[in-house]
Order: sequence, then C-alpha cells, then structure tokens
Amino acid sequence: MNFQVALLLTLVGIVASAPISDKLNNMDKDTIEQAHSLINKILEDIPTVHKDWITIKSLTLGNHTILQELGYLRNEALKIPPAPVLQNISSISSMETCLAKIVEGLQLHLILLKDVSKATTQDQRVKHFQADIRDLLLLIEKLQKQAGFDPSKQASDEQSQPPVHDFRADKNLSDKYLTQVAVHLILQQLQDFSFDVLRSILSMTEMAENPNTVQVSMSPAAI
Repeated sequence: MNFQVALLLTLVGIVASAPISDKLNNMDKDTIEQAHSLINKILEDIPTVHKDWITIKSLTLGNHTILQELGYLRNEALKIPPAPVLQNISSISSMETCLAKIVEGLQLHLILLKDVSKATTQDQRVKHFQADIRDLLLLIEKLQKQAGFDPSKQASDEQSQPPVHDFRADKNLSDKYLTQVAVHLILQQLQDFSFDVLRSILSMTEMAENPNTVQVSMSPAAI
C-alpha cells in the first residue's frame, strides 16, 4: 500500500467514525456492557435449553446437513420466518438500522418461543431463558433512546410490509415430530442471530474504545 492510499484511508476512518463516536458517547457504557454480558449468557444457555426441549437425538445444533433436509418443513409446513440480517456498522445510519434490526429479531424470537411453548412442556430454565431475551430487548431499546434514535420512525417505515410471520402453534404443529422440529429450528436460528448480535455489540464496544479508527475492507486490486 503506498503512502497516499494509507493517508486517505486514515482520513476517511477519522471522518467517518467521528459521528458514530458522538452517538456512542451518548450511550451508557454500563448499558452496552450489560447487553454484552446478556447476549453471552443467552448464547451459553441455548444448547442447554435445546437439550431440555428436544428429545429427538438427530436434531443437533450446528448440523447444517439436517438444516438443509428440514428446509421444506421449515418453509412450507411450519412457515418459520427468517431472522433479520444485521449489516456491519460503518455510519450513524447503519448503527441505527442495526439496533432496529436487533430489536426486530429479538421480538420475533420471543413471539416464536411463546407460540411454540403452547404446544410443549417447558421448565423454569426455559422461562428464565425467555426472560433474558426480554431483558436484552429492553437494553437495546434503552441504547436506541440514549443515542437519540427514534424507534417509532423505524416502525412507521415498515408499516407497509407484510405481517411478521404466519407461524402459529395451533395451526402448524400437528404432531410431536413437527413440534420438535419447530423448536429445534427456532433455537438454531436464534443461536445464529445471537452470534450476529454479539458481533454488533463488540463492534460498538471497539468503536467506543477507539473512536478515531474504523475498519475498512479493500480488495488487493484497489491498493
């Protein structure tokens, strides 16, 4: 990389990250740390909750072959909606969108877990797990307010979109096997989504600690 390109990237990083750092400065660091700790706890608890809920041994977390085999059931029979996609945070707008998508994803999975719980037996561990997700949702909404983001604007922008999902326990879960598959797929999706949430929170933490730097991805041809 020549000197001019290196200097340009440094200047771009400083200019681009300054507005984000202003927003991050408005966020309570303890709230960010609480969110970090809670998403870690959720990720640690997902395998245990899965073990408590799932009795079919072939349904294991992280088994992508099984996920592919269950694709038809997921999309056609169960109609489980996908989790929102979280983009990398590189500007105030992308941070606002990311936090809104985290809220949307947590709300979605709370609805799915509540719905599937109607067709299953759950112990206190599962209830505490759902409570942790609700607590994380409240923390993310708190960060939105601290940053001055308007969640109602995000909601109004999405009013024209179709309903969140068509999954209903009383309609889609016709037998024990489908119920087990639904719980497995929901927890697997929640695990994947939670890893994305963790990466986003870590990104915010990194930018808060190093406000004058930003990660820039460039192809070798551009250098």
